Amino acid sequence: MTGKRARRHFSQLSEFERGLIIGMKTAGWSTRRVAGQLDRSECAVRNCWEQLTREGTLARKTGSEATRKTMRRENRRIVRQALVDPTVPRSTIRADVVVAIVPQTISRHLSEANLKSKHPFRALPLTPEHRQLRLQ
Repeated sequence: MTGKRARRHFSQLSEFERGLIIGMKTAGWSTRRVAGQLDRSECAVRNCWEQLTREGTLARKTGSEATRKTMRRENRRIVRQALVDPTVPRSTIRADVVVAIVPQTISRHLSEANLKSKHPFRALPLTPEHRQLRLQ
């Protein structure tokens, strides 16, 4: 594997998995055995172990997460709109935010604020053809 691809695999390891890798390698397990046990590539296991022995740390680089498009002000505005009118659709909230965002962003901000839909989705809306058939 190339170095770039190997780094990608390493960055996908959770902190828990990294701890397991270090524990197993310290106990004398082979790289292949650890990779098989955790269902990860040998390269990811090897890179994790090498980083520990080389740098003495397993910490990720700062700023390795995806950057958010919305600032705190937009985040608060999204949550405030949902609190003021719990039935407001995501499309309306999305139109009011200055930055272009996807509907999942709105859902994520609402879930981070422990807000849920006040009117849960109960059934699929009928298409015009289904309505006609239903009325006959």
